Amino acid sequence: MKMIIIAGGRGERLRPITNFIPKPMIEVAGKPIIEHILIHAKKYGITEFIFSLCYLHKKISSYFGKGKKWGVNIKYTYERHDLPQGSAGAVLKAKKFINDTFIVTYGDILRDLNIGLMINEHKKNKPLATINIYKRYGKNPKSMIFFDKNSRVTDFKERPKKQDITDNYTWANGSFYIFEKGIFDYIAKDIFLDFGQNVFPKLLKANKLIFVYKSTNYFIDIGNLEKLRKARKTFHDSLKLG
Repeated sequence: MKMIIIAGGRGERLRPITNFIPKPMIEVAGKPIIEHILIHAKKYGITEFIFSLCYLHKKISSYFGKGKKWGVNIKYTYERHDLPQGSAGAVLKAKKFINDTFIVTYGDILRDLNIGLMINEHKKNKPLATINIYKRYGKNPKSMIFFDKNSRVTDFKERPKKQDITDNYTWANGSFYIFEKGIFDYIAKDIFLDFGQNVFPKLLKANKLIFVYKSTNYFIDIGNLEKLRKARKTFHDSLKLG
């Protein structure tokens, strides 16, 4: 199974670090974030990767090359700086490399996820998409996913309203997806499309099967300097990916 890692963002909230270093190449525990992601995936037998790049892309491609050092194979796609196409648009560029079920994740998240079990659940349920979700505590979650007792998604809200939140946490989008090739039928060319804002609501409207896979272990989206400091403080004790 191939894994696409979306790693093209500018990392504006991590300035000034990202003035010269792309966000996925910021080091935590002695390795770039994206290297930890690759190593973690390889533990579950994933050796085929596509890196979707844009900002300071040479910093990433020159470091990883074709992946020989890690015993994997890496291909690259490139997004134009002046024509951002969102997370779904970035994945569409990798369509030529995909011939079966595949994984999509982001190059700025560290997590302790049993990828093997998630793949097994996806194969058992046979949906078009399976979304990893995690418990997100605190106010103003980016997303909120509703699902039934069988883990089938019934609603997907980006930036949920206060009245939608009834507990002290939400089940939020963990930005780790398993897709069937049919997902490409729902991603239009040459326009900005985001999975959460555009694609998943479109799938639900079309009554396509989407399932969730819950995880409650270590998860941190390194989107700002505060979260970077937290990752550097907690990563060694909480997550052993190397």
